Amino acid sequence: MKTIEIKSAWNGNSNCEACSIRSSALFAELNEEDFSKIHSPIDDLSFEAYANIYTQGDSSQSLYTLREGYIKLLHINPNGSSRIVRVVLPGNLFGMEALLGEHYEHSAVALTNVRLCKIPKVIISSLGEESPRLHRQIVKKWGEALSQSESWFSEINTGRIEVRLAHFLLKLAKELGSSAIAPLFRREDMGLMMDVKFETISRALASMAEQGLLTNITRLSVQIPSIEALRRFSERGI
Repeated sequence: MKTIEIKSAWNGNSNCEACSIRSSALFAELNEEDFSKIHSPIDDLSFEAYANIYTQGDSSQSLYTLREGYIKLLHINPNGSSRIVRVVLPGNLFGMEALLGEHYEHSAVALTNVRLCKIPKVIISSLGEESPRLHRQIVKKWGEALSQSESWFSEINTGRIEVRLAHFLLKLAKELGSSAIAPLFRREDMGLMMDVKFETISRALASMAEQGLLTNITRLSVQIPSIEALRRFSERGI
C-alpha cells in the first residue's frame, strides 16, 4: 500500500496525469488553500480481481474513488440472495453512504484488478463544512451515481438479451477510431447484472459474433469492429 499525501497529489508529484485525486470531479474545484486544510493522508490501494474492498454491514470509515479497473456493488438480501446494484467505473466515487451512516449498505468487490483512493470520511466531513466547492461536488457525484445506476440497469435488464448486452458493451467500450474494445467480466457476474443465466451470456456473445458485431471474444475482453454498427443494433432493439 502506498500513501499519497494530499500536498504531493495537488502539486502533481504523484503521477499527476493519471492521479484521480486531482482529476476526479470530487476534488476538481478545490484550490490549494482547501488542500492545506487536509491533514489526513489518502491511501492509494491496489486489489486483485474478486477481492473484497468492503463488506455490507462493515463500519463505514471511508469513501473511495476508483482510479483503474471495475468494481461491483453487491446487495445481499435477508433471504441470502444477492443482486448487483451498480458497476463502478474509473473516476467514479463509491461508498458514499459512509457520509450518512455508520455501516456500508452494499459490498464492494473488484471485478478486475483495481487501483483506488481510500478517502477517510473525516476529511470530507471537516472540509465539506468549510468548502462549499466540495459540498457541491459531493451532491453532484451522488446524483450522478444514482442516475448512472438507474439508467444502467434499466437498459441491461429489459429487452432481448443481445440488445441488453449491446447496451452493456457500449457503456464500457473504449473507442479506437471507428472500432472499440470493451472489458468482459466473469459470465456469472454478467448474468447477475442482466438477470439471466451465465450460459445465456455465452450464447448471446456467440450470436453477436456470428452477426459480425463482435470479434476476438476472450475471458476478459471483446473487440467491437464498428461501434456505430453496435449502436444501431442497440437502438433497433429487436
